[in-house]
Amino acid sequence: MAEFIVTIEADSAPQIVLGQQVFGGTVTALRLESRKLVTVADLVKKYGLSDETIRTKCISINQGSNGKHLYDPEAADALLRNAKVRRGPKRKN
Repeated sequence: MAEFIVTIEADSAPQIVLGQQVFGGTVTALRLESRKLVTVADLVKKYGLSDETIRTKCISINQGSNGKHLYDPEAADALLRNAKVRRGPKRKN
């Protein structure tokens, strides 16, 4: 017998119980997993940006306190993926 994993994201718990017949199979386990949050140090390693730059760009998605900045990895990836690092002085025209 094979095991299939179905992921449901919702604001409230779904109405599923153990032993219930769903989509041609029997529910044998239910598990609630919370999303793992990443720290600024993790994002510094991944993107090579300074911690100040990451805190500034991700201020809208901060889920920690002012002292401990924690971010959803998918949202941080969307914000930092296209971040361009400029080096050197500004151009003079």
